[in-house]
Amino acid sequence: MTEERNNKENFTILSIKAVKNNKQRKCQICSLMGESMSEKVTLGENSRIEGEKVELGKSIRIGKSTLIKGKEISIEDNVVIGDNTIISASKIHIGFGSKIEENCRITLAGANTRFSIGDNCPVGHDSMIIVPTFEAGDYVTLHNHLFVNGTKPCTIGSNVWVGQNCILNAADTLTIGNGVGIGTYSCVWTHGGHGELLEGCKIFKRAPIVIQDDVWIVGSYNVISPGITIGEKAVILTGSVVTKNVPPRACVAGNPAKNITDKVSTYREITVEEKFEMMKGFMKDFVDTFYKGSATVIENGWRVREGEKSCEILFLEEAGNSIEDDEKPKVVFTEKNTATRNYRNVSIFDLATKKYTKRRTEIEIKTIKFLLYSKARFLPL
Repeated sequence: MTEERNNKENFTILSIKAVKNNKQRKCQICSLMGESMSEKVTLGENSRIEGEKVELGKSIRIGKSTLIKGKEISIEDNVVIGDNTIISASKIHIGFGSKIEENCRITLAGANTRFSIGDNCPVGHDSMIIVPTFEAGDYVTLHNHLFVNGTKPCTIGSNVWVGQNCILNAADTLTIGNGVGIGTYSCVWTHGGHGELLEGCKIFKRAPIVIQDDVWIVGSYNVISPGITIGEKAVILTGSVVTKNVPPRACVAGNPAKNITDKVSTYREITVEEKFEMMKGFMKDFVDTFYKGSATVIENGWRVREGEKSCEILFLEEAGNSIEDDEKPKVVFTEKNTATRNYRNVSIFDLATKKYTKRRTEIEIKTIKFLLYSKARFLPL
């Protein structure tokens, strides 16, 4: 990677010289205020970042023959982008710790297009995203050979899992909530039509789809038809073709899918106290898996080593303002979060609201990844 400095404007230029005139300012630049580019990004051979406004975090790695092009580009710390990938949109945001693998094509053509993914989102290789707006929250896993296409926005919440070879169609608006799981080779269609209307074909539909929070589309080869709303915590069993709205917490199966909730019960009521005890079991497994032999039992939890720092995992019935905010990062699980302090190193997970305070510490991220997807899912405050 070549690096050039322009002291007058304090720009760092990536890969090739900036092209500027009175009408256009199109350059491979980021305003770094004197920081070394080597601390910011490792740019592979024949790769470019092109933008009018480019903001880069630290420890970014971009592979060979990759192009990132837009008016406003924001790439946060620890992002990895593979070889032979194209990301093109008016506005681009790639969150902390996210990874886009090789041979992906994310091409959102137009003046107001937007591609945005949150923290710690892996996008599998050979995926293609072609919509005017694509937005996803934190901890969204999009497996390889995903195909997202259409002319309307596709919006995805946090903690979502989409399996290999899925199709998400946004001929009309597609909205996917938090905590949704979509099995491999499944298709979500906001439109249906091929028979010639001029010749009298009566089969044609274009309508939005809403998949609410915590829906589980199980297994493989499921089809969601245009205009459908699937209620929260509904379960769609493998091989289903959904042609009607699905009520919350219902279980459906078949082609066409029928409600079998009276035969298959998928959820039970659970108290916050039960969640508290269950989470203790989950985190004991976490400690045994990653810190066996090096964890110390302390009052209300464990002390473990994460890199060069010691960290604590605590269980408090109520988390208030008296938690020690020292250099040790802490993960705190509580039945009730009453803290009003803005702790620097303390991530509080509230089991009543299922919300947590995001601190991006290593122990926090490792904990969330361990709990995903079937143990527990939390949303950032």
